[in-house]
Amino acid sequence: MTKAFLSTPEIEISRLKDFNYKVKFIEPDLDIQDKFKKLKVAYIDENSYSNKGCHFFIHGHPTWSYLWRHLIPLSVKNGYRAIALDLPGFGRSDKIIDKDFFSFNNYRNTIINFIKKLELNEITLFMHEWGGTLGLTLPMEDPKLFKGSVCFSSYLGNGFIPINEAYSDWIIKSKTEKEFNVRALMARTNRILSLSECNAYDAPFPNNNYKLSLNMLPSIYPISQDYDGFEICRKTEEWWKNNNLNFSLILGGGRDPLIPIDKLKMLSKLISTDGLTHIIGNAGHFLPEWGMEFGKELFEQIKTKEDG
Repeated sequence: MTKAFLSTPEIEISRLKDFNYKVKFIEPDLDIQDKFKKLKVAYIDENSYSNKGCHFFIHGHPTWSYLWRHLIPLSVKNGYRAIALDLPGFGRSDKIIDKDFFSFNNYRNTIINFIKKLELNEITLFMHEWGGTLGLTLPMEDPKLFKGSVCFSSYLGNGFIPINEAYSDWIIKSKTEKEFNVRALMARTNRILSLSECNAYDAPFPNNNYKLSLNMLPSIYPISQDYDGFEICRKTEEWWKNNNLNFSLILGGGRDPLIPIDKLKMLSKLISTDGLTHIIGNAGHFLPEWGMEFGKELFEQIKTKEDG
């Protein structure tokens, strides 16, 4: 049988600035071709014995759970269980090298099965970009498992919020990029990052053999009814119109060219429980990188909403 994925070489902790958490692995047991049966996804699980609730962090493209290093410590400090997943093909999860894997449902079912296998409940979702496109579809699957959501710079699929030209161009560019340089991309779009932080984002991709997911994930965005996931996102829109989560917050970067403020305001009208779109004025697309600036206030708001 042709190999469908590669294991990610171990990343030295010394290369991961402020991210020295123990990594764990689990097989999501997807009901798809046998060649993907033993696929492993990586995650970190801090403060796992907490009875206060679970903060579940889902990254976007082309990042991994390292994106959440400013917010995870605040989650743990406030007494929550903090789990951050690396999507298949990203971070320390196995790297997909077979295009047959790439569908909206395979990624969505990976997360659903992960939640089931770890028996997570009282979940507050923290989602960025693709993490939001996927994550926003989760609560309707089993609403009693979810308490709230915090969504950073994300689109909901199905055309409810039409993607702008910059995001459309990004989908095309990602699919055709032959030398996908994550280090250079993060350095160019996040001037606040140090060289070591840019290197940490690049570390899971030692060469081009490991980079197929970087090209493929944007291309499966459910932009029309011809795409897998479009109907799920349509049902998601209807569910959120009458959602019963305790709270749902929307945050965006004032300098985000891919998901600008007007798009986020459309999403806020659908899912926000406070009626606001919280904007970090000097932040770009990778908003969690500014977590040191807004994180403390964010967790104070979450505490207030949960206590209220």
